[in-house]
Amino acid sequence: MQEGLFWIGFVFGAVAMVGDFLVPALLSRGYPKYSHLRDTISTLGTAASPMRVQSSVWLLALGVCFLVFAAGQASQFHSVTWQHGLYLTGIVAFGIGAGIVAGLFPEDSVGSAETVSGKVHGIGSGLGSILLLLTPLWAWNMLEFAQVKTINALGFAVGIVAFAFFLASGKTKRTGMLALTGLWQRLFLAVVYCTLLVNALAIRAFLGSG
Repeated sequence: MQEGLFWIGFVFGAVAMVGDFLVPALLSRGYPKYSHLRDTISTLGTAASPMRVQSSVWLLALGVCFLVFAAGQASQFHSVTWQHGLYLTGIVAFGIGAGIVAGLFPEDSVGSAETVSGKVHGIGSGLGSILLLLTPLWAWNMLEFAQVKTINALGFAVGIVAFAFFLASGKTKRTGMLALTGLWQRLFLAVVYCTLLVNALAIRAFLGSG
């Protein structure tokens, strides 16, 4: 039963993580001015986007998938320490904040006045992203991930650099590398997502050797 829940969660998680790149790529075809290098994924859901409804639906689905993924991971932890709790909290917070909350409360269009929806979106997705970013840090000292410590260390280091550039590029009058907000966001997500999937497979390897 627990193994079945794990694999269901793994599939849902993998679909969400791969889909977070494929779905925006497909939706962007209906938004001619959209740039994957300069625009964030949330831009597809703003009032100015002709794909705002589809984008919101996808974010809601993304959030649900991450919650199922978290449940699958939790089913494999036989002893739960504070690191386990924070690790799972990061996944759940991202699913709720950057998925469900972001889907229900769209981002404001660039240059428009801030709305309640945009503020809630920013807080939810921002907090969720930060907590997700920290998951490799908590995983580094967890017994289940002992064989992939280096991957978690690299994932956290590269992820935090990409996230820092992402935040810096969100300022006005962006030029050069700091104009590539979309690129930095996608790099941050790719690094953390890959680390999470490696960790998930490491859990099964750990249990199989036990």
